[in-house]
Amino acid sequence: MTAHKQRLEPRKPPVQKRSRATVDGILSAAAQVFEAHGYAAGTTNRIAERAGVSIGTLYQYFPSKEAIAVALLERHIAETDHRLHEWVDHMVAEQHGLRAALHDYVTGMLEMHSERPKLQHILLEDTPLPDRVHQALLEAERAAAKTLAGLLRLYSEVRRVHLEQAGFVVVQTVESLTHRFAAHPDQQIISRTSFVDELVTMLESYLSCSAPRDRR
Repeated sequence: MTAHKQRLEPRKPPVQKRSRATVDGILSAAAQVFEAHGYAAGTTNRIAERAGVSIGTLYQYFPSKEAIAVALLERHIAETDHRLHEWVDHMVAEQHGLRAALHDYVTGMLEMHSERPKLQHILLEDTPLPDRVHQALLEAERAAAKTLAGLLRLYSEVRRVHLEQAGFVVVQTVESLTHRFAAHPDQQIISRTSFVDELVTMLESYLSCSAPRDRR
């Protein structure tokens, strides 16, 4: 492994409960530091000070702030996947109509992106990614499209032929637009409620119509 790649990877996984608590504290502190100071000024010294640990302790687990940011991004990927599956399970159980299901999905994603929009922007735009995390992002997108395709089969209103392709379009659209809206709430020309309604209407229209050449 090259020196550059080593800087992007954690030094050792926490095994003991105390070690896991230390790593959680470092990651929580890093999130706060990045939000307060930005990525460039979010130094390991600031992160260690905020976490209440020595710089030596921080370096036992992470060789650099880049590795810390990567770990935060991996948590974000896992949380996004968890929330998607929670939503699918809920929709299967409740058996809502297509519009209600889309409204629930868009609202949930917007809430998630609104929790820490500045941090998410830093992680997704400013963090250098090792190949394995880049691949994890791609795999998460493919898995989300397949998961959504499985749900779309339950709705008679859906007329798209290639559901996995449609699922990919829906996931990418919702992820991109809710992330952008949450990241710049003061720059929007429509209200949050209107944004959700408009996005849901767009997705519902897309899923409910058959294109003349609905093909791969």
